[in-house]
Amino acid sequence: MSPDPSQTRRNDTGRRDAALAALRRELPGVRADVPLAPFCAYRVGGPAQYLVEAHDAGAMTRALSVARGLDLAVTVLGQATNVLVADEGVRGLVILARNGEQEIDDDVLAVGSGAVLTQVIADLAERSLGGLEFAGNIPGSVGGAVVGNAGAYGRCVADVLIDVTLVGPDGTTATVAPDALAFAYRTSVLKSGSPDEGTTAAADAGRLDGAVVLGARFRLTPGSRSALLDEIARDAELRRSKHPLEYASCGSYFKNPSPERPAARYIEETGLKGLTVGRARVSQRHANFLVALDGAFAADIQALAAEVKRRVLEEHGVELEEEVVRLGGA
Repeated sequence: MSPDPSQTRRNDTGRRDAALAALRRELPGVRADVPLAPFCAYRVGGPAQYLVEAHDAGAMTRALSVARGLDLAVTVLGQATNVLVADEGVRGLVILARNGEQEIDDDVLAVGSGAVLTQVIADLAERSLGGLEFAGNIPGSVGGAVVGNAGAYGRCVADVLIDVTLVGPDGTTATVAPDALAFAYRTSVLKSGSPDEGTTAAADAGRLDGAVVLGARFRLTPGSRSALLDEIARDAELRRSKHPLEYASCGSYFKNPSPERPAARYIEETGLKGLTVGRARVSQRHANFLVALDGAFAADIQALAAEVKRRVLEEHGVELEEEVVRLGGA
């Protein structure tokens, strides 16, 4: 006998209402069916089934614990500058990391994962403290920068990272050294979940799989306030001249296959600048930017990325790897 669709819908609604009631008892401020597009750099994507903001490490840990107790999937978002949320949205609990606490002790910065990276670095420069200025115009949160090993100009977060405080799926908190995180070009075990066998991080992969960044410590270096601010300003001007900042995007969509042959060069040489699928387009200004035009859907961007990958592989024999992380879906 086939299931009764109306009964299935009633059961789903009942479970959903029960989960929401339980979340509201435990997590003040939790909301249901919240559009995620306004929180994301791409400005596309469907709703979060449930959403809560965490303004300190305790709130983050509490939200993770409650979701685990309710057997809900968890997605943690910072500034969402490197993610593409599916049009169907994200099931389970979405936690917006807004824990931006900071403390400087001599040449060590301790900072919460929800702090805005550009603001942190600008504040450091004002205090004549360098070390992270290479990332002074990289959008996103500190947590996202750690997970994706953000970098520019041959330098990356891992170069100045002392350690990272994580909370695991079991609710335990641990502070780990960079060697445990298998940092590589624009990735870490926290992003990929699959370090190469034989690396230091391989033994820790099971323990770290699903872990969430609560905060990090960085080694700073004294510098000239004016020189640091000038460097950040010059980089900002360079980015304005090269990048299509007038459109919504997540910056470089694909990882560079090599420093000598960046993804943008392969895409441009394949003649794909201006290629449009639906309301998504390969930027005419920078070929590795897949921009969202007004009215775009996440599906448009996904389809455009697939077409770019197909044509570059066909033309050059190079398989481009996406740097942007996809979230949600049916």
